[in-house]
Amino acid sequence: MQRFNKKYFYFFSYILIDCFTFLLSFVVAFIFRFYIFSKNIVPYSFDRYFILIFCLIPVWILFINFFVKYKLFYETLFNLLIKILKTTVLFFVFLFALIFIVKSDFSRLCLLFAWINLIFFTFIFRYIFKRIIAYVVYKLNIRNNILVIGKKVRQYKKIFNNNYINKVYYYPYLLDTKNIEKLKLLSIKKSIKEIIIINYLIKDEDFLALCAWAQKNNIDIKILPNEVQMTKDKIVLDDTLGVPVILIACNPNPTINFDYFIKRLMDIVISFILIIILSPIFLIIAILIKLESNGPIIYKHFRLGFNKKQFCCYKFRSMCKDANKKIKNLISNSLKQNSAFLKLEDDTRITKIGKFIRKYSFDELPQLFNVLKGEMSLVGPRPIVNWELEQIKKIYHNYSYDKMFKVLPGITGLWQVSGRSMLSDEKRLELEIFYVDNWSLLLDIKILLKTILVVIFHRGAY
Repeated sequence: MQRFNKKYFYFFSYILIDCFTFLLSFVVAFIFRFYIFSKNIVPYSFDRYFILIFCLIPVWILFINFFVKYKLFYETLFNLLIKILKTTVLFFVFLFALIFIVKSDFSRLCLLFAWINLIFFTFIFRYIFKRIIAYVVYKLNIRNNILVIGKKVRQYKKIFNNNYINKVYYYPYLLDTKNIEKLKLLSIKKSIKEIIIINYLIKDEDFLALCAWAQKNNIDIKILPNEVQMTKDKIVLDDTLGVPVILIACNPNPTINFDYFIKRLMDIVISFILIIILSPIFLIIAILIKLESNGPIIYKHFRLGFNKKQFCCYKFRSMCKDANKKIKNLISNSLKQNSAFLKLEDDTRITKIGKFIRKYSFDELPQLFNVLKGEMSLVGPRPIVNWELEQIKKIYHNYSYDKMFKVLPGITGLWQVSGRSMLSDEKRLELEIFYVDNWSLLLDIKILLKTILVVIFHRGAY
């Protein structure tokens, strides 16, 4: 009952904090707009804004509860900030649409200040509340005690990391009939509130009896689906048949949700802006390539994209004119070595300018036009060629390699920011599949930020 009340306390405390920050954001915005930035007589009465705030508070609570959720300790500060940014943007899009529909006259500058304030205050007050509660819980020693049981349990220490509200105990034994009583005694002795089972080998009736005992003692039991998790698919509890069953057959297509629409919008806007900003660099590289060697400035190569559809991928030419004639022997050697991807650290076909633009990934800048055309995305799995796909099928037949073609290929991706050519073929394939299975806007933003560092330090590029 105590834990139940604590959850409600955290939940309603967050609601009060969000209501306060919402009110504070608009009040501060009103003062800044009409008393600091404008010394004239205030043309608007605060009463109108107060009515607006009063009506919008429930809407804001719904938005923040849906997009940010009321997680207390299981959210990193970066993740929290990104979610708050996303929520506030969507909320103010809704707000401006509402103002346009009702044709009400509000200061747009005041609303802009309110948006900035809301991001800042929501992040700061949530962080302060989190630290205060964490400190109190830690000092009063009322943390949530968790017991993790199973073979090789210590390998999960990084996952079940201790924090201020959780204290984790590890029981490195397979849960079987002999260990049930020991588990019960240890749980009572350590005041365990949550048992996480990694693997077990007991009869159904014994497991049901353990669950009944746990329920009686107000202990949650959670099972980590060890073997099922290795399928690398998301686990969904489906009750369409009238009984709960675990669905692991497939993931929902990420390209049909709202977040992917935002991703595509970001692709268009960012690639368009980058093409304009980087146009002098485009021109300089084009001149240098033409001065050094004969041949086209842009190298066009057919690769596999969304749903394995071929598209013409653009790159600045970084090799000599007859590079394609020499590649057949290189592919032949790669096939003999059972390598899925062609990787050459000292490729004699690369020109001097080509070596430089490859070092800083400038050769891939023309792919921004592929992004504008909808053939590629800024972030996604690396586009591959037909022979590489055949090698993947041959060598890694157990992998769900078809998942790579569920989304648009990207200029950068998880593989590129995790080591690039320094990684093995298997690790690359694993990262590409992981990206598709766990795609989110937040993951894309993280990869884009890491790409900047990778390009600067040219790690794994050749």
